[in-house]
Amino acid sequence: MKKYSIIQKFNALVQIQTIIISALPYIIGSLMASYYYHHFNLSYCLWLFLAVISFHLAVNGHNQYTDYLRYKKNHVTSYNNILEKFNISQKWARNVIILLTLVSATIGIILSFKVGWIILLIGFFSYLIGYCYSGGPYPILKTPFGEPASGITMGYNITLLGIYVNIYNIHPFDSFFWAKAIIVACPAIFAIANVMLANNICDVEEDVKIGRKTLPFYIGRKNALIVLCIYYVLAYIFLILSVVLHYLPTLAFGGLLTIPLVYRSTRTFVKDPHKETTFKGILMNVLLVLVSEIIFSLIGLVW
Repeated sequence: MKKYSIIQKFNALVQIQTIIISALPYIIGSLMASYYYHHFNLSYCLWLFLAVISFHLAVNGHNQYTDYLRYKKNHVTSYNNILEKFNISQKWARNVIILLTLVSATIGIILSFKVGWIILLIGFFSYLIGYCYSGGPYPILKTPFGEPASGITMGYNITLLGIYVNIYNIHPFDSFFWAKAIIVACPAIFAIANVMLANNICDVEEDVKIGRKTLPFYIGRKNALIVLCIYYVLAYIFLILSVVLHYLPTLAFGGLLTIPLVYRSTRTFVKDPHKETTFKGILMNVLLVLVSEIIFSLIGLVW
């Protein structure tokens, strides 16, 4: 049996490479705060960023842990499960998840005394969805609601946190910042939801074996692929709307230049949805949509 280092096990358990999926919405929220509200708080912003990343990694680890228990309970062997593949003990996985959760919660509680209770409210709902996503007797990931849950939690809540931590002390305070955040967050919401949707499209047969009936199971693979395409269209529509409403700089329109690249990788996936080959194109689409939006917004902010 191949031996893995603690770092390799940690990186595998928490899916360290997915950090960027949480980082990008947070940066977008901070950019909106800087451009639209003309406020940016570097210190609190960095601390909350650490809490967001710790929470993201804890949720990833929890997903892998509960998946392992689910496969074990149903006596099904999965070559994709991280605990089995990297020989990670249940106790070690639990300790890592608890530690990351404590780091995130501690920072969040301390910050709430500095910037207000809204941080705790958003954090509470994020933790609740994060746990219910793969935990409890009826985890969200076994239902057709996994895609919107992941998209809203990571796409909207994190963007919302990125905005609020930078504008908590503006006068007068904008009580409708959460509604404006929806517009700005939608590209992230749909791009991130598509990662989960594409993953479920690829795993629909294996998921059924462990009682996981996701959206592709109910509407069929063909219709799920149509939804995938619609989500990308909506992502770009809301990017345009964010600029038109002046929530983001005009140069953020530059993000539309990625449409041909996103179209190409999406078309490739639709023709042959496969985890080992075409799925990486969907992951790349998240970067294309959000990184381009961030880069052009940054240029517009300092121009």
